[in-house]
Amino acid sequence: MKSINSVSAKTMQGASLMILRTLVLYPIGFLAEVCLSRFLQPQDFGIYAMASFVTVILAGVLEVGLTASLTQRIKKPSQFEFQILFSLQLLVISLLVFALFLLGPNFFDWLKLDSSVRWIMLVLLLCPWISGIGAMSHVQLERELRYSVFAKIDILRGFSYCTIAVLLAFYGWGVWSFVVAIIISTIVRTAVAFHNAPWTVRFRLNFSGMEKTLRSGLLFQASTITSLFRDHIGVILAGPLFGPQAVGYLNWAKNMTFYSSQVFTQVVSRVTFPSISRIQKSPTAVQEMVQATLKYINIITFPIIFIFAALIPEFVAVIFTSKWTPAIPVFYFYSIRMLGSNITTVHISVLNGLGHIRTSLRILVWWTFLDWIFAGVFCFWFGFHGVAIAYAISVIPISIWLLFEVNKWAKISFYQTLYIPFLVSGSVGFLVWILKTWFEPSWLSIGVLGLLGMFTYITLLFLIEGHSLLKEIQIFLRTLSNKY
Repeated sequence: MKSINSVSAKTMQGASLMILRTLVLYPIGFLAEVCLSRFLQPQDFGIYAMASFVTVILAGVLEVGLTASLTQRIKKPSQFEFQILFSLQLLVISLLVFALFLLGPNFFDWLKLDSSVRWIMLVLLLCPWISGIGAMSHVQLERELRYSVFAKIDILRGFSYCTIAVLLAFYGWGVWSFVVAIIISTIVRTAVAFHNAPWTVRFRLNFSGMEKTLRSGLLFQASTITSLFRDHIGVILAGPLFGPQAVGYLNWAKNMTFYSSQVFTQVVSRVTFPSISRIQKSPTAVQEMVQATLKYINIITFPIIFIFAALIPEFVAVIFTSKWTPAIPVFYFYSIRMLGSNITTVHISVLNGLGHIRTSLRILVWWTFLDWIFAGVFCFWFGFHGVAIAYAISVIPISIWLLFEVNKWAKISFYQTLYIPFLVSGSVGFLVWILKTWFEPSWLSIGVLGLLGMFTYITLLFLIEGHSLLKEIQIFLRTLSNKY
């Protein structure tokens, strides 16, 4: 019981720290996106998305699977295992990125890219090797639930990326603004992780006794691959069909909706997975953690999604400039995706933390299948907008499936976690949409309407759940000053 209480306390503190970390990074990241949107062209966003897909993203798949298998299991890994998995990761990533670089020219005609992108790919190949050194440090940090370190890593990485990208874009570096920024921020992330959780780096290939860990890693790997081909349909399908500019619109809308939701959801999920892994033998503790996690993710993100969606035409006209107008419909459909992703991101982490990796993999495979089928059909009818329409539709049945699947292991109240945040947020979003017709679009009117919407939302929420919210806010503040 003491161990479970300790994990719960660390999880609460970790979630609190990660939320505060997000509140620090949120304005920095959003301001950076505004600057990049003004300084760069849609094609720059598209070229970077395509180049990074066939290098950094694809090569990074291996890291996720192997590190997740070490994090989820109950037994603490040894230095020997760290060295073996690091060596395997380094070897496979090296072979993979080398093959991708050699085959790179074959991708250019398919993705409608100029051959000069070869140099962008070459530089981006540095990222997987750099991050590989820090991967085993991340395992140690996650297993020890050292969320304060993760908050530090994310703040330093986010600040370095945003600062460098914006400065280079301002001085006319174009797509290279993204490239240089991601390289330097990867170095920062790896250095801070290794400093806080050092391990003996050594190349060693001896798989004796590692069969179970490797099998588990392959399942995590398969889940990651489905996510890769599901989340990047804009690159894989829209790129060849409609070109880099269309991909740029899709990538921009994805980034904007990310800042309205997943920027919070993903950091809390990072806390959920290792914490659930530590308490997986206690159904009551799992239930309480899942209930609290989903409730507060939705309470925080739903109003941002609805208010941002209500004001996005004004945001584009005044802040991002009219060159992004074709992406507004895409933004709406991505916003629907983000509402569902609050459920899917958390619940996949819960299933993986409980060890039900095959179940989550089966759901992810079906989700990928639905995305691709819908995207193929809707792109034929609606052009590149079809990708976003597919995302909006497919997330609905998958969210319902995951809710019922996790409910087998952790009974949660849909009224508290979903219905109240959704209805109150939707009402506030509709109110903002009505009120904006009384104002001329400007920085001032957008700010006033946004603040009014959030104030109204908070007021309504406290009228409905004021007593419990005040009590939980006190717990939230108290955990920040405790040490576990």
